[in-house]
Amino acid sequence: MNISAVPSNIPNMTAPLTMRNFQPDLERTNSLKEAGFSAGGTQVGGPDPFGSMMKKFVTDVDGKMKTSATEKNKVLSGEATNLHQAMIAGQESSVAFTLMVELRNKLVESYQELMRAQV
Repeated sequence: MNISAVPSNIPNMTAPLTMRNFQPDLERTNSLKEAGFSAGGTQVGGPDPFGSMMKKFVTDVDGKMKTSATEKNKVLSGEATNLHQAMIAGQESSVAFTLMVELRNKLVESYQELMRAQV
């Protein structure tokens, strides 16, 4: 059994879930901020609490995935015998990653709905 496997019963999944799937979104957001504009074309001023919250969330999920991989490798190499700890870490990272994917999907869906709205 693959400890780091993501559940296959998640609908609308066409690509394997990895942190690299979010790289284009992060680069696009960073390039807009560096240019001094938000997606609406207005000047960005001051701190971005939502962006920093999302960055922290992605960092936390990445940390959970790394912890899961470390625990799995310890069990597979025979260094550790606590399989339950590795399984818990794997499920924790899986749930956190699934939550992040769903949050991203909802944000994209909301953005698309706003773009379709007639002014």
